Amino acid sequence: MNSEKIGQSISFHLKNISLLKFSSDSRYDNIISPFTRMYLITEGRGHLLLRNEKINLSAGNLYLIPSFTPCSYKFGENLSHIYIHFSMEMPSGLTPYYFYSVRSQVEATPIDITLFQRCLVLNPGNELPHHDPNVYQKQPWVNQAMNYNSMSHFLETKGILMQLFSRFVENELTNDIGKLSSHNMQIILKYIQTNISNAIPISKLAEIACLSKDHFTRLFKSVTGIPPSEFIIRKRLDQAKLLLLTTDFSLDEIIFQTGFKTTAYFCRVFKKDTSLTPIEFRKKRG
Repeated sequence: MNSEKIGQSISFHLKNISLLKFSSDSRYDNIISPFTRMYLITEGRGHLLLRNEKINLSAGNLYLIPSFTPCSYKFGENLSHIYIHFSMEMPSGLTPYYFYSVRSQVEATPIDITLFQRCLVLNPGNELPHHDPNVYQKQPWVNQAMNYNSMSHFLETKGILMQLFSRFVENELTNDIGKLSSHNMQIILKYIQTNISNAIPISKLAEIACLSKDHFTRLFKSVTGIPPSEFIIRKRLDQAKLLLLTTDFSLDEIIFQTGFKTTAYFCRVFKKDTSLTPIEFRKKRG
């Protein structure tokens, strides 16, 4: 029941889909995308470097790269694949990756192949402007919304994304969904998400939860695994990463929008989290 509640709150948004075949060997290193990337390899071979693991690409398999996950690609000559880029949003600002572990590779079933092909037919003309991130990274494609021509078109596309993503979700939970559904935690998380550019005192969150500050801090950590202050920093960093990858806002504007107090502090925690400076991170967008 708790998993059902989480699932009902997820919004899926298609960003790009196309069939692409490479005429020569191609390599792209340490690419970071704000979107989840899903692939069906139809022909040829290559590999991904994901979380320090080499994953071979071969025909008849599906692959998933979660949003904001650095990845390097090697596509062999004549490799052909259907790619789907999509986002997943929840009112709390969390994603399914917070609750579940996901596989990086699964064997494609006949239904999977049909769903990829159907999604491609439903949504023509939504390819990336260029398959090289170094070329398309400065284009405004990342902020463009899909145009659906009917409710049935929208519902079928969303249903396909949900069904395909389900193939990668594992049963292992990374956090206690039951606790999240109680103690006003959904309200707390939504408050943090909608006030990320402002100061968020822990005492205010405790007041919303109708708990003392100490009791609230202990409860929050038992649910999320980290104290509320650290959680807020992580959410600020998530928003900063999104802005770095999808806008041309200046560093000062991003710092203002994400509620960090000083440039020095922002740069310090950002590099600790990503091993990159904000400028280096932005250059790797894909």
